[in-house]
Amino acid sequence: MKKIVVLCDSSEKFTGLFPEKSEYIVEYSKSADVMPDTDCVLISQEFIGDRLTETAASLSSRSIAFGVLTFDKSEENEEYLLDCGAGNIFGLPMSPVILEKRIAVLTETSDRRGAADPGLELFSQLAAADQKCGAYSVPESVFPDVYKLVLRLQERMDKPAQLVKFSFHTRLGGPLEPGILEEAFPIVQKCLRRGDIVSIFGQCLFAILMGADSEGGRVAADRIISTYNAHFCDNIYDMRYIMNVIK
Repeated sequence: MKKIVVLCDSSEKFTGLFPEKSEYIVEYSKSADVMPDTDCVLISQEFIGDRLTETAASLSSRSIAFGVLTFDKSEENEEYLLDCGAGNIFGLPMSPVILEKRIAVLTETSDRRGAADPGLELFSQLAAADQKCGAYSVPESVFPDVYKLVLRLQERMDKPAQLVKFSFHTRLGGPLEPGILEEAFPIVQKCLRRGDIVSIFGQCLFAILMGADSEGGRVAADRIISTYNAHFCDNIYDMRYIMNVIK
C-alpha cells in the first residue's frame, strides 16, 4: 500500500479529500522533511505560501512525486504554480475518486521512471566499490529507491532491519546551518558496519541497519550520538534520533 503525505497546517481542512476506503496510507504533516518511504506529497498552497519553490525543489531533489492542492482555480494562479515548479495541480473541491485516480497516475509515473530498479543497480555498484570500512554512502536522489528495495528484501528475510533518523536541534529552534549534516555524516558512516547504508536526506541523516534488532540498533545509534558529542562538544546543535523497524 502506498503512502501519501498531505503537507498542511490542519487535517480538518481536507476532511473527505480521499474516499472512505482509500487505497493509500494518508498522513498529515507540517514539515516537508518526509520519510523515504513516502510515495507522494500533496502540498497545500494555502499552508506553504511563498515557500513553494523551495519545497518543490527539495522534493524533486529527493525524487519524491508531489502535487499542489489549491482552492484557487484561476489561470493566473495556475501559471504562478507552474512557475514555482509544481507541474501537478489539484484544484479543489475535487471528487475523491478522481483525486485518487490522479494520484495513481502521478505515483505510477514515478514508478516507471525507476523501472530499471536503481536501488538494485546501486547496490551492485556499492558491492563493487573499493570501500574499506564503514557503511555504504547513498546519494539523496536514490535513497528512497534503496529503502524500497530493502523493504522488498525484508519480505524474504527472517532477520530484522532498522531505519534510524538523526536530526539536529538547538534550544532556539533556528534553521539548520549549511555544513552541519556534512560534518556529521562521516561520523555516522564510520560508526556503522560495512553493509549498513547511510544518506543525507532532506534536513536529516538516515541510516539503514541491516540485520539489526531494536537493541542492536539502539546500541549503534547511542554510539553515534556519543561520538558526535565528543567531536563537537562546543557545537550548538544536539543530535537526536528516532528508530523504526523496517518491515
